[in-house]
Amino acid sequence: MNLRTRIRIALASAVPTLLALPVLCVLAAVGAMPWTVLLALPVVLVVQATATFARVNRVL
Repeated sequence: MNLRTRIRIALASAVPTLLALPVLCVLAAVGAMPWTVLLALPVVLVVQATATFARVNRVL
């Protein structure tokens, strides 16, 4: 599998996490969740995409 395809799969795996962003913003705005969770979101996306990128190479 080529590099471009692996990158696309890794980025596509992070899309569901991005879809949760509006919900997290609303929860933080009403005080049901600390704002620091939103600050951790970019780190989570990078870790998730990196893990998927590495796994795709091993599986296929």
